[in-house]
Amino acid sequence: MANTKRNTVAIEWPTTGHFTIEDLQKKYPSMVNITLRFRVKKALDNKEISQVGRIKPAIGRPRLVFVKGPATKEVVEAVLKTGVLPLIDKKEQTASVTVTEFSSEKKGEKKVVKTAKTVPATPAVPVVV
Repeated sequence: MANTKRNTVAIEWPTTGHFTIEDLQKKYPSMVNITLRFRVKKALDNKEISQVGRIKPAIGRPRLVFVKGPATKEVVEAVLKTGVLPLIDKKEQTASVTVTEFSSEKKGEKKVVKTAKTVPATPAVPVVV
């Protein structure tokens, strides 16, 4: 028989300050990590919480930082002052540069082919003092 037990614990998002999924894991130790991640994704889609930045540890992937409710400019600035790094849009991370351009003619057909190389762009990171 399949295990039909469902975790129906309602998550209470922290109302003061910012939080990460690891903070939620400490608050709800009985909940499986992937369940927390699905709940966070669902809350992001429903606009219950907002993603405001990331924390880059010495080793490993960056941890995403969230706040409850919409992320206003004041909230984001307050979170960034605590040492949280700003989010970088994926569109800004790479830039397309034309490397070569050539044309070929074959029996009255003219074809122009452009090749592009995607290179990392240097993000404009504000200096937090």
